[in-house]
Amino acid sequence: MEALLLAAVFLPLVGALVLGGDRAAARRSALATVLLTLAAAAVLVFSYPAGHDAFAATEYSWLGGIDSPIDVRFSIALDGLSVWLFGLTALLMVTAVLVSWEAIEQQATMFYRLLLVLETGMLGVFVARDIILFYVFFEFTLIPLFFLIGIWGSEQRRYAAIKFFLFTLAGSVLTLLGLLAIVLWDYYNPSGTDTTVWRLTFSIPELTENLAAEHMDGTLQLVIFLALFAGFAIKVPLFPLHTWLPLAHTEAPTAGSVILAGVLLKIGTYGFARFSLPMLPEATVACMPWLLWLSVAGVIYGALVALAQGDIKRLIAYSSVSHLGFCMLGIFALNPLGIQGGTLQMINHGLSTGALFALVGMLYERYHTRQIADLGGLARQLPVLAFFMLVMTLSSIGLPGLNGFAGEFLLLLGLFQRAWAEATAADAVQYVAIAVLAVSGVVLGAWYMLSLVQRVFFGPVREPRHNPAEAPVRDLCFREVMALAPLTVFVVWIGIQPRFFLDRMEPTLNKLTANVRQRADEKTVQSAERKLTRVR
Repeated sequence: MEALLLAAVFLPLVGALVLGGDRAAARRSALATVLLTLAAAAVLVFSYPAGHDAFAATEYSWLGGIDSPIDVRFSIALDGLSVWLFGLTALLMVTAVLVSWEAIEQQATMFYRLLLVLETGMLGVFVARDIILFYVFFEFTLIPLFFLIGIWGSEQRRYAAIKFFLFTLAGSVLTLLGLLAIVLWDYYNPSGTDTTVWRLTFSIPELTENLAAEHMDGTLQLVIFLALFAGFAIKVPLFPLHTWLPLAHTEAPTAGSVILAGVLLKIGTYGFARFSLPMLPEATVACMPWLLWLSVAGVIYGALVALAQGDIKRLIAYSSVSHLGFCMLGIFALNPLGIQGGTLQMINHGLSTGALFALVGMLYERYHTRQIADLGGLARQLPVLAFFMLVMTLSSIGLPGLNGFAGEFLLLLGLFQRAWAEATAADAVQYVAIAVLAVSGVVLGAWYMLSLVQRVFFGPVREPRHNPAEAPVRDLCFREVMALAPLTVFVVWIGIQPRFFLDRMEPTLNKLTANVRQRADEKTVQSAERKLTRVR
């Protein structure tokens, strides 16, 4: 399995290097590469034993070594937090290649090369077990997407690409400083009894264990937490650091939007779960109310702005701001239900929103417009496309029986549990208010998504056809159905049997968040004791 994981991560990069020829040859080679990568990822994901923290691990000395003052290693493995994100990345790359099949006409070879390079970066982020390796893969994702947006995007593509790059790069530099601060603190505060070997370790599991064993000062934790927050919150993106996202989504080619929504935004939430919660528990607990308020603000703001949109792609872009707010609410509820629900919702959002962006691209190929006012009654003309659009819409709004419900139900339950667990009236009131506002976000989400479907697919037929002699617009072809069908299978599977997916996440999530959950519970007990003291 070690060789298979290594092959899955670097196969797209090899495919990008050997890819050549004309447009037809390039897209066939790209499709073969992503299908082989998906096959390898599927074997790994479905072979993963629940609770394994280093499945299919590969580790080599990269810079320094175990007896050197510095120890940077090429170390990759799967665990319960990364396993489904790894599989989701491989799956959505197949969709990205298929939806680009006819849409990309100019410089197709370069387009598919960049897409494959991007896949290696994304897969590497989720399996990296060394901070430097994580950061290399993290930055590795920026350059391909910058060019994908800047070259193959819409009218404002250059401005969108530059804004995306600058926002993300600025945040990631601060994140690197925060991660290096953790490494240096660990170096000067070695855990255990043997302090004769002093070395800078960049191992993520080792640093996590060391920080659990040795107490870092709360003020220093807060400073480092804010540095990490800068990069991860921009990547999510968390309100009000979201301004780059709608423009990037709107101007990106369809494949870029699918990958951006489905995978790249999850790197931010993954970073919080991988680094902030286990390594900086006191700072996380101290910032929890602020983070929950920012998250629910994003939920409501994204939903309200989505309601006002006349462009389908911008509407779905703002829905991403709202739905990623839900993921953050679950993670920062800091209890098992919330964290599991938030992590599962990361997968759900990737499936449903990635598919929605693919469907918008298919509509645009047929009518060359994304304006809601230009379209109507398309279910009569495009019944198969309308079917997939309705399924993904119902998934997005959390219909019971589909994946969105499982994730939203768990994270909202965790959020209400956090509210009721607070002993002081002031804390309980604000957490109840956050939970109620989050529920209102669910209602708003149903409003803007169902309104979109009703206006575009039902009612009188309205098509922007400039020449009445044009042939009727065709429904989805076999290739387009194959781009959407696997996503639909997982939408239904997770909705019917979420336990299958949660069982593989739960042991790792419980281990990673044990320390921060303990600190949150201690804060609750201390609040109760202070209240009793005042009463006496």
